[in-house]
Amino acid sequence: MALFGPVAIGRVFVCRAVILLLFAALITSCETIHYYQQAAFGQLDVVQRRKPVVDVVDTTDDVLLKQQLDLSQQLLHFAEQKLHLPVGNSYQHYADLERAYIVWNVFAAPELSLEQKTWCYPLVGCLAYRGYYHEADALQSATRLQDGGFDTYVAGIKAYSTLGWFNDPLLNTFIHFPEAHLAELLIHELAHQWLYVPGDTDFNESLATVVALEGVKRWYLQAHPEADPLGPLQDRLQFEDEFTRWLLGYRQQLGAVYRSHLADDQKLQQKHIVTAAIQQDYQKLRQGPWKQWSVYDEWIATGLNNAKLASIASYYRWVPALQTLLAQQQTLSAFYKACEVLAELDQADREAALMKLSHQEW
Repeated sequence: MALFGPVAIGRVFVCRAVILLLFAALITSCETIHYYQQAAFGQLDVVQRRKPVVDVVDTTDDVLLKQQLDLSQQLLHFAEQKLHLPVGNSYQHYADLERAYIVWNVFAAPELSLEQKTWCYPLVGCLAYRGYYHEADALQSATRLQDGGFDTYVAGIKAYSTLGWFNDPLLNTFIHFPEAHLAELLIHELAHQWLYVPGDTDFNESLATVVALEGVKRWYLQAHPEADPLGPLQDRLQFEDEFTRWLLGYRQQLGAVYRSHLADDQKLQQKHIVTAAIQQDYQKLRQGPWKQWSVYDEWIATGLNNAKLASIASYYRWVPALQTLLAQQQTLSAFYKACEVLAELDQADREAALMKLSHQEW
């Protein structure tokens, strides 16, 4: 459950790229070589644009940028001291990429399935997306997948973690986020540096989401004790939770259609009926209980398909289970240890343990 919409770190939508051109030489596919080349040069461009935060703060005339950079360092100190996350040299630099997104992720799923297509990478395992540093490359990749019978979704991504392979910088793509949003993003990415299980996107993203949610709450209680800043934050978190649960309900409905014995043309017809119902239901909710929340208007209005709907699961699937675990453990340190135990299990056993937690109250 990303807390603040589809392109922040992305509810749907964050990239974890390990970008080492060395591996391209080991692959025979020309398309794969091109992918790793663009990834390597894209990451190199980010590295070359970095400037130490202290230098930017001392020299910039942009008062708002200076304030946000100062805030980021306070948040990082809090994450290290109070949340015990591994900050190290991460986010000690700032880079202006002169564009709105750092990468564009391509998601894909078959026309009559919610099973996401995955790509496998050195070191990080298999992931349900492919990231490109140029939007045109992402769109070309999506077109090739569509020609192969896949539904596709291309999402602009504001931030990613290189899992410690590089000292990730603060970026112009997210530095001006509101305080709660910036806190959530930084804590989410640092959580990946603390614990990451290669190939298990659902666990990794759900865990980072839970840590970020708890971290944002604790930050506000420390940084703004004089007021009730958690009121508006809790309202937004409640909306995000409601939206995700609502959409997952439709996702389950579609999954039942695809698993049925209907003919393919009937499944396609039902698919169009369900996606149209989602859009109609959303408009009703926007006129009622969700009246103040416009963050998903464009995401819904630009069309729905299996790739879009399938991607929603990764950031939420194990959130309730891990929130239950956090409540049971009571302290962050105990929660971290319990998560590290889960990470040591093979994926089937880990999912069984999380499934059991999902059915417990928290």
